[in-house]
Amino acid sequence: MAGFSETTRVGFGARIRNAIKGIGLGVFMVGGATYGIFWNEERAVETARALAEGAGLVVEVSAVAPQPSNEGALVHFNGPLKLPFSLRDEVLGVSAAPQTVRLERVVEQFAWVQSSRTSKENNIGGSQDQTTTYTYSKEWTDSPKSGGDFKVPEGHQNPPMPIQSQIFGHESGFVGCFEVTDKIEGLGQSVSVPLTADQTAQIEASLGLSQPATLSAGSVYFASDVQNPNVGDLRISYLVSDIAEVSAVGIQKGAQLLPYTAQNGREVFLVDDGLHNAAGMFDLAQQTNATITWLWRFGLLVIMFFGFKAILGILDVLASFLPFLGWITSSVTSLISLGLTAFVGLGATALAWFYFRPVLSAIILGIASIGAAIFTYFARKKAKRDPVANAV
Repeated sequence: MAGFSETTRVGFGARIRNAIKGIGLGVFMVGGATYGIFWNEERAVETARALAEGAGLVVEVSAVAPQPSNEGALVHFNGPLKLPFSLRDEVLGVSAAPQTVRLERVVEQFAWVQSSRTSKENNIGGSQDQTTTYTYSKEWTDSPKSGGDFKVPEGHQNPPMPIQSQIFGHESGFVGCFEVTDKIEGLGQSVSVPLTADQTAQIEASLGLSQPATLSAGSVYFASDVQNPNVGDLRISYLVSDIAEVSAVGIQKGAQLLPYTAQNGREVFLVDDGLHNAAGMFDLAQQTNATITWLWRFGLLVIMFFGFKAILGILDVLASFLPFLGWITSSVTSLISLGLTAFVGLGATALAWFYFRPVLSAIILGIASIGAAIFTYFARKKAKRDPVANAV
């Protein structure tokens, strides 16, 4: 693994100017995160209400044939999935099984990869030395850089790839007489499918490269030595998602299944692989909504933390006039940023709950008030029983 280091000294004045710019960025991050908290809570509530509305309206139907009486109704059905055709990579001549909803061609090149790591050291007087170390290694990657933009391009050039990775998928499928539009190609988990000798020969003929194709561990290699590849060698493999049965919830429109628009404007369109009843699908959708909500909450709080850290960054720069003091200040501003994130972030979340979940917020406040009243009652009662200990 080759390496190269570069050290740049940033003066105290330049650091002050960058810190002032950071204040503006920090304000934007904190403001954006605050807005995002309200948006996320509104999205979560509206989605939950739309799903609850749909769960109360859904009608179980047979997928054998759409009934005119259910036209425009929110329906649920499940059954074997039928696809209009088999997916095929026309460029390389590789075909998938009849039940494949997604075929992924994965093309990797053995190439130079640049990695970098930057360390900072404060100097007396407020300047800072920033040392960036660049390392170069040879790895299999599906997105190699040409090497022209590397810090050290000499000796680290990668040839262009003759073919790229690509995903092929079905836009719709049939369950009984119903056509389920959208979301079909996203079903299931992608798994590796080993290529055969015939497919290897087809890929070799399609690409027409100077190197021969070698089948190893289910992948096709264009390399003189599979165990010791050279820069520019290729590896081609495939991933597939095969689905036998599908469950769906949506609006019946003729023989098509389309998204249902709830009263609040949110769309409900559920498609899962496997056989599931309507209640199970709506429960899973509610769980997914809750998981997404918590992920957004965490991510927005992280953004807010770094926003406050950027706002307070000028204190770190001012204190770094003496290096040891700068290190202490950095730790303190991190703690302050954490406290501000907890106060502002959780406060914004609480306000959003009051606005979008008033009933639940009132219940929580009521329970908390009752708990506090009970605690106060027993604390006073205990104090009256033990006046000596209370006096002490």
